[in-house]
Amino acid sequence: MHDTLLIRGAAAVVTMDAQARVLRGADILVRDGVITHVGEVPAGAAARVIDARNRVVLPGMVNAHTHSPLAFAKGCYDLANHRAALWMFQAFTGNATRDEIRCAALLNCIEMLTTGTTACIDHFPEQGFGMEQVDAVVDAYRESGMRAVVALRVFDEPYTDIYPPAGAFPPDLDARLRAAGVLEPRPTDELLALVDAAVQRHHDPAGMIQIAPAPSNPMRCSDALLVGCQALAGRRDTPVHCHLLETRVQAEIAHKRFGRSQISHLDQLGVLSDRLSAAHVIWLDDDDIPLLAQRGVVPVHNPESNVRGGSGVAPVARMLRGGVTVAIGADGSPSGGNQAMQHSLRLATIIARPQDRDVSRWVTTADALGMATRGGAAAMRQSHRIGAIAPGMQADMALYDIASPWWTPLNDPVHQFIYSETGASLREVFIAGRQVVAEGRITAFDADAVLAEAQARFAALLERNAGLLELSRRLAEASLG
Repeated sequence: MHDTLLIRGAAAVVTMDAQARVLRGADILVRDGVITHVGEVPAGAAARVIDARNRVVLPGMVNAHTHSPLAFAKGCYDLANHRAALWMFQAFTGNATRDEIRCAALLNCIEMLTTGTTACIDHFPEQGFGMEQVDAVVDAYRESGMRAVVALRVFDEPYTDIYPPAGAFPPDLDARLRAAGVLEPRPTDELLALVDAAVQRHHDPAGMIQIAPAPSNPMRCSDALLVGCQALAGRRDTPVHCHLLETRVQAEIAHKRFGRSQISHLDQLGVLSDRLSAAHVIWLDDDDIPLLAQRGVVPVHNPESNVRGGSGVAPVARMLRGGVTVAIGADGSPSGGNQAMQHSLRLATIIARPQDRDVSRWVTTADALGMATRGGAAAMRQSHRIGAIAPGMQADMALYDIASPWWTPLNDPVHQFIYSETGASLREVFIAGRQVVAEGRITAFDADAVLAEAQARFAALLERNAGLLELSRRLAEASLG
């Protein structure tokens, strides 16, 4: 017996295939979770049939950079730069229990699934971790039905880039910071052994869950850790993920430390490859973009958090023109505000337009949707499986109701998805042919129960971290300069 599914007569299918076709009135036939035909399918070809005459069908989006522990902390601050925000994150996420990790991850998944995202790269967690924490977040993703790369955030050197400016660090905070053990580096070999053990325990590139070594940021890591992560990834066939050149300070530190750009230094180490996806990538030198293209590195654009934290505007249009594959992410919810990728996609098309009067060089709606589908698939090293609606691809699809003001009248589905859709008209989601959202409600797990427990979970976490919260707020105040 085979599981068969037919999406019948869609108002539009945005395929994101090699020809970027948008098909009107097309059918999609799925067999055992894999798309077998897109076009006209005879009646009776499938056991399950979805009437899609009032639906626009798109590939499930890939949120290529998020932080699930921060799902609890949305709305926790307004005016905070990158340095200040990272100190506060420690109090929002530190010392979390297994149940709190699960609840936060599923809360993140609710936002993604109900707006059309079916896969993500979760840069997890915000500080030190052990196998218990890894097991907890993996269990949450398995429960959700989503695809995920759990990118284990490692660092063996201090977070020098987020320390308050010289002269702004109150003398008494240094001792308190050391006593709290916040963002305390760990031995290189210990970190690599832990990640390797997690990979052997959970990594399944042919399934739903991947594990990846994920340097927090190259400047918080020794060269030995960076090279070790790349070697581990090659040995175990995993992706690699990191933050990279998010702030001007990071670029300046790299030039002082290495006498060249951070990108150039990484290339000399041999760690630039198509395994690597890198969040932000704002403060590039002129020679960096050709190098990223040659090595196949996938930058992950995070437009909302980049501008909200005052970090800058990534040169995405130049990257695309230079042949770089770019993905896109929502970042952590307190940084970007939410996990609804439509907001990030819309901003990605318009954020840099005032800086360039040449319309031909602007990021298009097709570019933005490509970042959220094919680009995200490349970041996950899953281009052969997800990111398009085409025969042979996994049936990861999101269906949107055109009986909505932002789809009426139905003109250009790509333009309307980027500029008009908010995620509110999402009705059905399928991942590998399994329906995980029906009529706008999650069916894979009890979303209402997660929502009900989230407030109490976060309150308990903040109470447990009261001393750390007070310390982080003082550090944040000192870091606002």
